[in-house]
Amino acid sequence: MLELLRNAHHTVTIDPVLQIARVTRSPLPTESAAQFEALWMEVGRALDRVDRHRLCLLIDLRAAAGRNDPQFEAAMQRIRPVVMGGFRRIAILVRTTAGALQIQRHVREDGIERMIGSDEARLLDYLREAPARVR
Repeated sequence: MLELLRNAHHTVTIDPVLQIARVTRSPLPTESAAQFEALWMEVGRALDRVDRHRLCLLIDLRAAAGRNDPQFEAAMQRIRPVVMGGFRRIAILVRTTAGALQIQRHVREDGIERMIGSDEARLLDYLREAPARVR
């Protein structure tokens, strides 16, 4: 496992064997929408150091507290393409039905396809089954 980023809010790792990038969100809340956006942009920069088109992405949000106030929603809309763009497949691991519904709304808004669920093994199977992309 190769670690690209570790801070109080996120850990970003790459499993070169499974060809999966993993972003794990900690339970530590952010103080503002600006901090939230800056931290996720840091995740995006860490992921820019890998060849995204060869990897799948798993984002583990189970520990994070959900936010849906307008400032955070606007920041999340700007963040999603920066963090998720270019991967073969994307899966989002959530803890609650409310979390899954929020992510489903994001899929409708931005058109970035992803599988959402609370069963990590099922999501990993989905990612492992991704066809290889040829550039």
